[in-house]
Amino acid sequence: MPLNRLIRDHERQVRAARSAAEIFDHTLAAAGELGFNRLAIVHASWFIRPGRRLIFHHNFDEWGDIFVARKYYRHDPALLTSQRTNRPFTWNEMRRTLQPDPKQTRILDEAVRHGLRIGFTVPVSVPGEPAGCCTFATDASELPSAELCRAAAWIADEAFAEARRLHGYPVAIEATEVPHVSARRLECLRWAVIGRTDAQIALIMDLRLSTVRSYMADLRQMFGVCSRTELACAALRVGLIGLDDIMS
Repeated sequence: MPLNRLIRDHERQVRAARSAAEIFDHTLAAAGELGFNRLAIVHASWFIRPGRRLIFHHNFDEWGDIFVARKYYRHDPALLTSQRTNRPFTWNEMRRTLQPDPKQTRILDEAVRHGLRIGFTVPVSVPGEPAGCCTFATDASELPSAELCRAAAWIADEAFAEARRLHGYPVAIEATEVPHVSARRLECLRWAVIGRTDAQIALIMDLRLSTVRSYMADLRQMFGVCSRTELACAALRVGLIGLDDIMS
């Protein structure tokens, strides 16, 4: 099947899907056309705290059970690499860039014994939401061509976007949904997201403590959230703050 048609058909199917399992089945079928017979679509934080809103679908069979039971997700090279780049990567590239330690090497070697020899992972995270990735693997001795891998990255993006929709995450945020925040409240927010307390912010900004508390209450109300963590995620999601604000 021509790649353009494969991508269009997959897009149409997953957008019409009524369950995440249906999205996975359509994506697995498309992956098979591209030369991959294994697929995983996951939110990395599912392994720590499984929940209804977190995505976790795979056909890795026994390896999937072992991966969870032995808590390999804490050291898995593919999950770690997917949280450090926005570019799709082959597992050979991952080995070269990450330089796996002995524990990570054991995970990779054990995966090979379960048939996961060759793979391609697509980071598909959304700012303010749990980190995610889509991994394609094959039992073949070689990875499909670069053109087929690019097509896999395309269907991964579409599959994850639609899985997010069915798990209750917003597909898009309109500009009208971004609250208008005054300069002083925005400065207060930026101090809050890097861990400063209300008292510390009051001292830094030369404000009364009651004023800072009022600003923070206003911000939570604007975004419809209850906690500082939710506020930071909401502000990050709409672009009011960036990762550089959080990492500063």
